[in-house]
Amino acid sequence: MTEPSTDTPRHPIRVVARRTGLTTSVLRAWERRYGVVTPGRSEGGQRLYSDAHVHRLTMLAQAIAAGRSISQVAVLTDDGLSDLLEEDARVRPPAPPTAQGPSRSVAADTVLADSIASVEQLDASRLESQLMKAAVLLNPATLIDDVVLPLLERIGLLWEHGVVGPATEHVASVTVRKFLDWLLRATDVEDGAPGLVCATPSGHRHEFGALIAAVSGAYAGWRTTFLGADLPPEEIAAAAGRVGASVVAVSAVFPIDDPTLPNQISRLVTLAAPGTRILVGGPAVLSQREDVAGTGAVILENLAEFRDVLSSLRTGQG
Repeated sequence: MTEPSTDTPRHPIRVVARRTGLTTSVLRAWERRYGVVTPGRSEGGQRLYSDAHVHRLTMLAQAIAAGRSISQVAVLTDDGLSDLLEEDARVRPPAPPTAQGPSRSVAADTVLADSIASVEQLDASRLESQLMKAAVLLNPATLIDDVVLPLLERIGLLWEHGVVGPATEHVASVTVRKFLDWLLRATDVEDGAPGLVCATPSGHRHEFGALIAAVSGAYAGWRTTFLGADLPPEEIAAAAGRVGASVVAVSAVFPIDDPTLPNQISRLVTLAAPGTRILVGGPAVLSQREDVAGTGAVILENLAEFRDVLSSLRTGQG
């Protein structure tokens, strides 16, 4: 049998993502922004990559992991990249001994520290670059848990204690939201994937919890629709019906003592199509656990539980 040429486009984007360690969203962004490779197309219009493309993308990922920016290395030829990686390997110092059981990766800690510094310096461009770097270096769960969530918490604390002003907090929040929007739009989902709708209830305008849930759902293989903030149960249920979602996730953050919240969740459970799972979480839900527990919704303590439930439902165990 004749071996295919290394330049023959034959690998779909999901295969390339697995081989290179890059997410499909990063692959698309690099192609669009920097033209790192030019994939072919199948008869159905899907991207197809050659072995040469995979090799180049793998080298680019290694260069990024060594601390370089994609804008610096995207212009290099394959030979130039290979020479650069060999140089990095020669001069790289030996890795220090690692302590037992660290809960966070060194890469995540580094990106988080640089992102916080960018916020303090009101440097939105640098913050965006750090978040894009994190999307390359980290798996989706680590990206959210060890970078995005602690970054948002730190932004809130800096603003609360007067270290940064409202303008800085606003710029940082807008940048993070734009990044999350990009992750959500760029994530590949298989045909026939189950549907998930994410939103916040009426009176709750803090939408990051719902948006992060949406991104997590998309990464877990769900066909995700993010509705936004401050929606009555009638609108959420109607939207879930229109897109055929089997799961609705609601995040309620503030006001934490919202007296209407249990009734809103109860109405959502009643209005949703039969068999629809209603998942609820956030500080406002947990503060009213006893009242919410009687609505028929599933109360989730944290994002890890949310991922576990979605995984169980996809495999038919939930």
